[in-house]
Amino acid sequence: MQLIVREARIEDAEGVSSLLGELEYPSTEEAARRHIQRFIDDPASRLVLAQSADGVIGLIATHIVPRLDSDERTCRITDIVVLTSHRRQGVATRLLEAACAHAVAAGAPRLDLSSGQWRVDAHGFYLAHGFEGQSRGFTKRLEC
Repeated sequence: MQLIVREARIEDAEGVSSLLGELEYPSTEEAARRHIQRFIDDPASRLVLAQSADGVIGLIATHIVPRLDSDERTCRITDIVVLTSHRRQGVATRLLEAACAHAVAAGAPRLDLSSGQWRVDAHGFYLAHGFEGQSRGFTKRLEC
C-alpha cells in the first residue's frame, strides 16, 4: 500500500472527523476544522495523518509536555487511530515513527500515552512497539 504521512491541513477536516468517529469521539467536519486549526496554531503540538489512495486513513496527535523529572520533557501521544479497514497493515507503526520524530526534534527522550482499558488490541500493539505499562491514568471532568 502506498502511504503518505504528513501534517494535517484544514482541508482534511472530513477525514479527521471520520477518524474521530472510529475513536468513538463523535465529531462534525466543522469541529474537526477547529481541532486541526488548534494543532496548527500550537507549536508544541502536531497532528499527523496517514493518507493512502483511499484518502485519510489514520492520525496521530502529539504534544510536547515539560516535566520536572530528569527527562525534562516528554512527547505525549494524545490520540492515535487507524480506520478499521486499514489496520494491521503498518499504518500505526508509520504514525508512531512520526511521533518519535516529533519527540526527537523537541529533545524529548520518551513517548507517553494513555489508552482506555477496553482497548485490548491497542495495548498489544503498544507493548509490541516497546511501550511499557508503568502507570495508571485518572480523569476528572471539571464542573466549573
